[in-house]
Amino acid sequence: MPTPSEEVPSIRRLRERLLTDTSVVGPQIRRELTERYDEWLRQITPQRDGIALVAVGSYGRAELAPYSDLDLLLLHHKRSVAVSSIADRIWYPIWDAGLGLDHSVRTVDETVALAADDIKVMLGMLDIRYIAGDRVIADEAGTAISQAWRTTGARRAMELRAMARERQEQFGSAAYLLEPNLKQSYGGLRDGAILRALARAQLIDIRPNVQQARELLLDVRAEVHRVAGRAADVLRAQDRGGIAQSLGFESGDTLLRSVNDAARSIGHASDMAFRRAAADRPASLTLRARLRMPTQRVTAQRIGLAKDVVSHNGEVVLARDARPATDRGLPIRMASAAAKADLVMSQFTLDRLMAEGEREVGVWTDDMRDDFVALLAASRGLLQVWETLDQHGLIARYLPEWDYVRSRPQYNAVHRFTVDRHLLETVIQVDANKQSVRRPDLLLVAALLHDIGKGQPGDHSEAGTPIAVAIATRMGFSPPDVSVIATLVRHHLLLAHTAARRDLTEPLTSKNVADTLGESRETIDLLQALTRADALATGPGVWTDWKSTLVDELVRQVRAHHAGTPVNAAVLADEVIESVDEAYRADADAPVVVTIAPADGVQSRIVVAARSADLSLSSITGVLALEMLAIRRASIARPNGIPIHDFLVEPMFGVMPTERHLTRTMNRVRDGSLDVSERLTRKEASYGKGERSVPELLWFDDEATEASVLEVRAVDAYGLLSRITDGLQRTDLLVRSAVVETYGPNAVDSFYLTTSDGAKVPPEVRAGAEAAITVAVSGDL
Repeated sequence: MPTPSEEVPSIRRLRERLLTDTSVVGPQIRRELTERYDEWLRQITPQRDGIALVAVGSYGRAELAPYSDLDLLLLHHKRSVAVSSIADRIWYPIWDAGLGLDHSVRTVDETVALAADDIKVMLGMLDIRYIAGDRVIADEAGTAISQAWRTTGARRAMELRAMARERQEQFGSAAYLLEPNLKQSYGGLRDGAILRALARAQLIDIRPNVQQARELLLDVRAEVHRVAGRAADVLRAQDRGGIAQSLGFESGDTLLRSVNDAARSIGHASDMAFRRAAADRPASLTLRARLRMPTQRVTAQRIGLAKDVVSHNGEVVLARDARPATDRGLPIRMASAAAKADLVMSQFTLDRLMAEGEREVGVWTDDMRDDFVALLAASRGLLQVWETLDQHGLIARYLPEWDYVRSRPQYNAVHRFTVDRHLLETVIQVDANKQSVRRPDLLLVAALLHDIGKGQPGDHSEAGTPIAVAIATRMGFSPPDVSVIATLVRHHLLLAHTAARRDLTEPLTSKNVADTLGESRETIDLLQALTRADALATGPGVWTDWKSTLVDELVRQVRAHHAGTPVNAAVLADEVIESVDEAYRADADAPVVVTIAPADGVQSRIVVAARSADLSLSSITGVLALEMLAIRRASIARPNGIPIHDFLVEPMFGVMPTERHLTRTMNRVRDGSLDVSERLTRKEASYGKGERSVPELLWFDDEATEASVLEVRAVDAYGLLSRITDGLQRTDLLVRSAVVETYGPNAVDSFYLTTSDGAKVPPEVRAGAEAAITVAVSGDL
């Protein structure tokens, strides 16, 4: 008969056979893993009175993933040599099998004492499950732990909240991540286990949607283990497609959206549980004093918050005479009152609203719309109330179009939230500045709907406009108001993109914006406020002082255009340019003159004049790249036939080079002692070669009076602008100005180009320019 160690290969082979059977997924793989491990452990565990082997943690819950550690506790009445010997006969075969093991040997009293001292131990012990040995001692430990937790659970809930917040800081929220940690991120399996613990303490009830969310995360985590071939918790982008297929999802995108949505359910349930636990924490009374309290007749106070809405015991509930079946606006009114009072809504009341309320809401009344706008204006109070309504299905009843964007991932790296959460964050950012506009109601609704077209075919601004029109009409807005909301949704990127990608000194820039938006100053004011809020809601660093200045300047020019007093765009002939030109002409021996002047914030203005054709725009931008200066704007003037290059730059590491240093470096380029292209290549390699890709090239003929605009969209890389201008200088085209913008890993660079005689670029010339730029940017692709 084989010894336990000789049986080791069998459990390992059994697990591997289970993993190679791709039809075994979901709850089945957890069930079979648990049954196989249990059976094997019973075979290798000696039978002794007063000694029991129990599973705890995820193994105790029968929620193992394929490569999870086995959480085991050997219980005994009194420590002895026999216990150590028995422990060795269990642990060594597990180690020999290459299985992960988290093990301990304790008495019942030691276990209870340690759980009382360490909340993490208590969480694991709550799921104690008998495997082998003396069942009496296992039951004794389970009963003692349960009793201890029921007594202390309410008091220790805040410890659990602190743990959850700490993990959230470290691992983020799984509801919004593109690569969530299924176990550690907030809303993940750790928080699912905490909810189970709070339910065991009779502090909350776990709703069916939360249990379903936990099951989904467990299913996905098992497949993450299978794909990785080891213990792993992160749902990686490259694995989503295969896992989606294994679990029967339509695509990797659908899988991620479902995972984000599941984490939202768990995260929201956790938020509500901790909030209720904090509100229900008893005052500092002794147990004897609290036991005497029921003998005193106390009537909980009910405070009116709105029509048929009251607060009761710290929750928002319906008044006794409320009639959800006939009051279509009651859920919105209740939500607005809850957000304003910063109270949670009663779960029972929400269920009642869903059960008794009308399925088809129809066109809203003015009061419904006013209550909804008041909810949107609740600032941060909006988030929890909206999420509560959404989790109970009430948002879909009033805004069925919300299904388009709920938990929809955004794969652009600059976005920190899913689409729906970004929309809510935009509303919150709008609310902070709604006093700056005459119609904050239109601004708040447009903020909520500006990305409603994401997930639809085509441009999301265009796709979202008819959806926004339908929603605003159903809300009961007048046709002129609906038209304003439609304009804001359709053109919510207009100011940001124009300011960032176009030359604001070009008269047609402001004229085109003015023509697009029409004569209404109110629409421009609303769009300016929406632009700011949208950027602030996107992610850190998206809205900067520089971008704010650009948008403000564009809006100023648009207003001036409407007033009939367009801003004079001939700004190149300013004092800096004139001084450089004068200095350059005064010193006939100076091949290069460089001037640095301060600009807004951390930015500086660098003006370079050069007689020699050996110092091209590509070479100058290459030098600036070597000096780790990010170019934001560039323009070229030729007041006396000598090109003067005007750059707005920002140091990447906070240090500006001196005029003398830049002049010396550019003279080295001019005389051939410094090969900029070779240095850029070496520096790019030292940083790790950036991703090269074929650029997308777009021409615009109606956005400049005497130039064609070429927009180059490419993956951002070190020295990208130098490579693009290198490609352009291989043609006969002249660069009049350039606008450079970076969005996360992507760059959008716009060039105002003319032929050598100052005309717009004809179609027959463009193919050569496109080919030259493509080769310069993509390299050997």
